[in-house]
This record gives sequence, C-alpha cells and structure tokens, in this order.
Amino acid sequence: MDEFLLISFDSTSDAMVGELKVKGENIRARLVPLLPQIDAGCGLALRTDLSNHKKVYGIFENMGLSFKQMYILTYENLRKPRLRTYDLS
Repeated sequence: MDEFLLISFDSTSDAMVGELKVKGENIRARLVPLLPQIDAGCGLALRTDLSNHKKVYGIFENMGLSFKQMYILTYENLRKPRLRTYDLS
C-alpha cells in the first residue's frame, strides 16, 4: 500500500511556491494534476509521501503559505486510488 499527502491550492502560483518551499527543505515532492474528485481552483496538487505530513504542514504554517485542503491518497494493489480528507487536528 502506498500513501501520499496531496495538497490542493486555489491558484497555480500558490502551488508553485509551495513546491519550491517544500523542495527547499529537502523533501521529495512534485506537482501533479488534481484528481477529478477534488474541487480546487488551479487544477494542481502537491504530492509527497504521507510520512512528510507534519514537516510540510509546518513549512506552510511558518511561512504563511495558503492551500485549500490536504488529502490522503492511498493506492492499494493497483486498484483505483482512495482519497480522504486529511484531518489537521
């Protein structure tokens, strides 16, 4: 089972800044097209390993970077991915 953190954004510029800041902290991440189930303004999401969730959230919070929502994306046995909202608490 592979699990990823997906972060959606309202604008492409926010997504690009988020990617640069996260990669600047030596965290593997990349911008990917949004899944059809996600409604966000720019059509892009930042994807990283779920294990990075606290670090990434901390970077966004400390730098005041805005994002729309965080999700957990799970791939299991090459099936259609399962998506659920990430609870920030």
